[in-house]
Amino acid sequence: MTTSTAGKRRIVVGVDGSPNSMKAVDWAISFAHSGDTVVLLSAWSPIVVPADMAMSYTFDDTGARSVLDQENKRVAQTAANRGVSLAVHFENNDPRNALLDSKCDLIVVGARGHGGVVGLLVGSVADYVSRHAKVPVVIVPAVE
Repeated sequence: MTTSTAGKRRIVVGVDGSPNSMKAVDWAISFAHSGDTVVLLSAWSPIVVPADMAMSYTFDDTGARSVLDQENKRVAQTAANRGVSLAVHFENNDPRNALLDSKCDLIVVGARGHGGVVGLLVGSVADYVSRHAKVPVVIVPAVE
């Protein structure tokens, strides 16, 4: 599914604040052509508490939103210099679903984010998105 018009592409990049995520953002901006839009997408899904343990609980996504804002500021000038538009999108959602549901021509993710043992090599989000996406996916190798 393409969302581009007149050759302009929409590239979505997963942002979680990790060094690998930053590397993915840098790659996406360097890959984009003038007139393309790079969407910095961050999604945060709190742990769901079973109903029998229910209590008053508020979801504080301030940290995740701050990471997205900082990343936008970090790359804004570079994107502008290349003629690339930046957009930011935040969702209270599982990152895998947020990336797969995004309307885009290309998804870019870092090989590993903040995952634990499961995400040692590729990363659970990158692995899942690469297997289920309807558009091309670029997995930027991990920072050495």
